[in-house]
Amino acid sequence: MLTYVKDVNEEKRKIDFLYEVYPLLKILDEKSDGILSQNAIFKTLNMDQYLSNDGEGCMGFIFILKGLIKIQRMNAGGKETNLYDLKEGQLCNELSNCFKEEDNLNICARALVDSEICVIPCGIAKRYLKQDIKFLRYMYNDLYRKHQIIIRDKESNRHESLEKRLVKLLMSKSSKSIYATHSELAFEIDSTREVVSRSLKKIEKQGFIKMLRGKIQILKDLNELL
Repeated sequence: MLTYVKDVNEEKRKIDFLYEVYPLLKILDEKSDGILSQNAIFKTLNMDQYLSNDGEGCMGFIFILKGLIKIQRMNAGGKETNLYDLKEGQLCNELSNCFKEEDNLNICARALVDSEICVIPCGIAKRYLKQDIKFLRYMYNDLYRKHQIIIRDKESNRHESLEKRLVKLLMSKSSKSIYATHSELAFEIDSTREVVSRSLKKIEKQGFIKMLRGKIQILKDLNELL
């Protein structure tokens, strides 16, 4: 019979990495006699892999150690609405609603690239993170920064054509192969799927991209369109 032996060194490496990305958690963990590190759940998500609550309420408080995670909401018909992307050091403000004793939020998280995350169970987060004024200040400062970025982007977008915004979005992906639906791209540039589809077809006719099933292949330097 095989016995699973916990790799203590690997666990310590992950905890140290968590503290490095989110220094405040180290302070809170010391104040709580290690309760956070004892209950932390570390996960590796491959690109396009989902971390889902499976209809069982809040999945916990997510901390991004490495990679890029898209937070989505599932509606009654099973369709996804993209909310925002998270990178290391940021907080999932949608999941912070679990602090408010909300009903099932139907939230899921999808890895846009190979990613490493840490999940603090909701009960632990409510008891230790919700009660700490420094963490709450950190959370709201993070939310304020996201809000400022949205305002800045909207102000910038008002003075640019939709096609230029779409080209800049494609360039920001830093990849020759972009895995995204037209709806996802439309959400990111504050437009509609139909308008984005027409713009993509126009760019494709010009020979800059090739649209494949579930993927956009970059063929030429998109800087020429700006």
